Amino acid sequence: MKFDRKIFFCHIPKTAGTSLRLSLEQAVGDAAVVPSQTLIFHHGGRYPPLHEALQELHDKPDYRLFRGHYGFWVRKYLPRNTLTIVVLRDPVERAISHIRHFLADGKTTEAEALDSLDQGRLPVPDNALCRYLGGAAIEAVGQELSARFLDSKSIPIVDHNDLFKRAILTGRSVDIMGFTDDMPALYEKISQETGLPLTMRQDNPSRYPALSLSGRQLDTVRRHNQLDLQLYEAMRAERNSNKLTRLLKRTGLYRT
Repeated sequence: MKFDRKIFFCHIPKTAGTSLRLSLEQAVGDAAVVPSQTLIFHHGGRYPPLHEALQELHDKPDYRLFRGHYGFWVRKYLPRNTLTIVVLRDPVERAISHIRHFLADGKTTEAEALDSLDQGRLPVPDNALCRYLGGAAIEAVGQELSARFLDSKSIPIVDHNDLFKRAILTGRSVDIMGFTDDMPALYEKISQETGLPLTMRQDNPSRYPALSLSGRQLDTVRRHNQLDLQLYEAMRAERNSNKLTRLLKRTGLYRT
């Protein structure tokens, strides 16, 4: 049977998602992707503001893949049966990669970043996994929608428990969830589900050398990403539990 569902890849930054994004784009064809490469080029090679991406989505109803650094709640703008994909990465590794990205982009210097960590501050947004998965839908339009979403990725979290609970519920609703340290399994799952011929690739390596952090600096990273660490462990545990259940079913040992 031909796969005819739309696909939404919620691309959380610094989770090795660029490689998957490019593989998906190649599989469906550039003409079927939103935001388009033209719109991305117009914004200096970066994903465009959310409201522009949604406008192009509206103008291009025959798209097959919608992807970008947009919160999972954006699925409210997509068809109900859209296939959703998310990749999670170890939160400490992800945060360090994000710091290196900021350094490469000149948003801060290494001395400033390390000093922030020594002072107990994180030089990049905290708990990105929970923010992308658990963020509440924003009721706004146009540039205000984009501005408020941009703020939601970095402003202080008001209710940690509420955000975490929403992230857990959202995580459980994701159709295909993968992990950076096991990308082959994710590619195989997507190919099985969609029939798309995906090619494993490695793109977007960090443009900044590896950082050597002290124990104190690493503790700062962990402390500011406690929600993500809990979410990550919970999602991995559930995936392993589901894999065990499927294995037992195949061997006839599963009993309800």
